[in-house]
Amino acid sequence: MKKRVFALICSSLIISCIQNNNDKPRVNDIKIDIQTDLPLGDLDSIYITGSNSQIGHWNSHGLPFTRLDSLHWSLTFESIDSAFEYKITLGSWDREGLVEEVGSNRVLAAWWGIDTLLHCNYFGPAEKTIDGQISGYYETLQSPIDPSGVIPSRRMWIWAPYDFRKMSNDEGFDLLFMSDGQNVIDPKTSTYGVDWAVDEALIYLKDSNLIDKNIFLVAMDCSDNIEKRRLEYGPGDIGDAMAKYIVEICIPFVYDNYPIKGKQLKESKVFFAGSSMGGVLGFRLATQYQNLFDGVLAFSPAVKVNTGDGLKVDALRPWSLSGYPTPVSPFYIDNGGPGLESQLQPGIDMMISKLDSIGFVRNKDYIWVKDLESYHGELGWRKRFPNAFQWVFNSAHN
Repeated sequence: MKKRVFALICSSLIISCIQNNNDKPRVNDIKIDIQTDLPLGDLDSIYITGSNSQIGHWNSHGLPFTRLDSLHWSLTFESIDSAFEYKITLGSWDREGLVEEVGSNRVLAAWWGIDTLLHCNYFGPAEKTIDGQISGYYETLQSPIDPSGVIPSRRMWIWAPYDFRKMSNDEGFDLLFMSDGQNVIDPKTSTYGVDWAVDEALIYLKDSNLIDKNIFLVAMDCSDNIEKRRLEYGPGDIGDAMAKYIVEICIPFVYDNYPIKGKQLKESKVFFAGSSMGGVLGFRLATQYQNLFDGVLAFSPAVKVNTGDGLKVDALRPWSLSGYPTPVSPFYIDNGGPGLESQLQPGIDMMISKLDSIGFVRNKDYIWVKDLESYHGELGWRKRFPNAFQWVFNSAHN
């Protein structure tokens, strides 16, 4: 009798252990919850579809979510890939989900261990939703010809909080140069219909006395070819040609061709801001042209990454080969949390560790910001830009 009781106890313990182990998430589990703004119909089902066979190879209806109620859905599965791209649908591409967290129908990213909640407020044909407007005065023109012939001319945005052609001569401006100009101030030209809203941010900062000078913004479009963009912004001969083009051709062109030209602007501060590969460009300018720039902002910089889908960058190696020159101070660095941001983080950690080891002082020479909720895109950079620029501007003027 005692042996039987003991056996039953052991069996119960084994079953309990198995149940507890089954409750624990596996390393390669994917967990995605969805909340909708409006209840879906009884016959509706939400699906994930994406870049591998397990989720349908973009067939619009890969794996179904479990309906918890009319507003809440959940999906957990063991992924065959450590990372993949996906979208949400109601089973067909004419009923694609717009995910509030990224503000568009853009592709999302998942990876082993992800546990996330997404909000879908629209299911329908993919569309470019315009979010924002242009504030202040702007004009566009073609960037100057590169004498080396390496960097093609492209559209360049010139912006100020008001018509700078009518400004009085004693009004001071600092210069902010940005990459990916199509995404900076105009949501209509932005890739996903969401701009950085840098124009509204700069107006707000000045009107709120958070910065004490107006900013003259110059933002240059990127190449319309994604691989050429990577080459122009990253390390290598073409990337070096782009950096030289900005420093030796474009910025002097601005000095020489606008009403704020000459001594007044040349005695002002010069800043640079960019994101992703543009953040790599910012890192390279910060470590190669310290004497020109008074501050650099690198949002979600892809300084060292290999995603396996063509994005392979190592801007840390050239930095090491040149003896780890100290970047310009102040230097702002940030990153989000989900998706591609998580793949960028190890490289950013390596960069930050090296900055610390060479005596670059955190919260004085540079600041590092981690935004766990932000995806890789304009909405996250829009949110972080005002505080980032305020810190860089005021640190440079102290």
